[in-house]
Amino acid sequence: MAGTHGASGLRGRLCVVTGAGRGIGRAVVLRLLDEGADVVAVSRTRRGLDDLADRPGLTVVEGDMTRLSDIGRLAGTVAGLGRPVRAVFPVVGGGPDTTVSASDESDFDLVMALNVKSAFFTVQRMLPFMEPGSAVVLFASIAGRQGGTGSVVYNAAKAAVRSFARTFAAELGPRGIRVNAVSPGPTDTDGFDLFIHGDPDRRRAIEGMSAMGRVGCPEEVAAAAVFLAGDAASYVTGAELVADGGFLAT
Repeated sequence: MAGTHGASGLRGRLCVVTGAGRGIGRAVVLRLLDEGADVVAVSRTRRGLDDLADRPGLTVVEGDMTRLSDIGRLAGTVAGLGRPVRAVFPVVGGGPDTTVSASDESDFDLVMALNVKSAFFTVQRMLPFMEPGSAVVLFASIAGRQGGTGSVVYNAAKAAVRSFARTFAAELGPRGIRVNAVSPGPTDTDGFDLFIHGDPDRRRAIEGMSAMGRVGCPEEVAAAAVFLAGDAASYVTGAELVADGGFLAT
């Protein structure tokens, strides 16, 4: 299928996307399919991808990427395809609000598992299928650069993902594998709606903090991520691309 968005060099190449059932992950899957890539899309349930079942090149895997057994099952699926992986997008993230005084062990462990553990072990288990010229795009957040109340563990987790991008790039560079991170700002997803508790006044306040006066859409973040995985970013590694509409600039 001819790409409709531009020549990323991913046409006919195999890509792996986790957290693919909704939000940014689903947008990455759609962008890759439109670019002509073949995609292994991982979601905890198939519901978010059922309408894409007839898209050529799409393989759907159900799995919880906080569980090493499910990551291993993903690796088995990829191995069964008998093809190298051109790009890996570990999009899984999120978690409950946490404060220093009120967080318990289960909150801490869940946020770290969703954002840090899932990304680390997804990349680790995909490495045997990656060749020189392949890429990893991690999903950090501008929260990893900020303080801010109510998300203490999430902020720290995303800072860890930013660090992964630099360390992975250094370690995997000799193998010809590039690693970068995209850091979205506020993006119109279910997770963002939960963050603002559906409060339109809170949404407007956050929009007012952006240089562009709005929150982003998942498709805009997906475009940045696919750019980092594509040929146009062939000399970019260990970098962080901030896609926040100027949120950090104000």
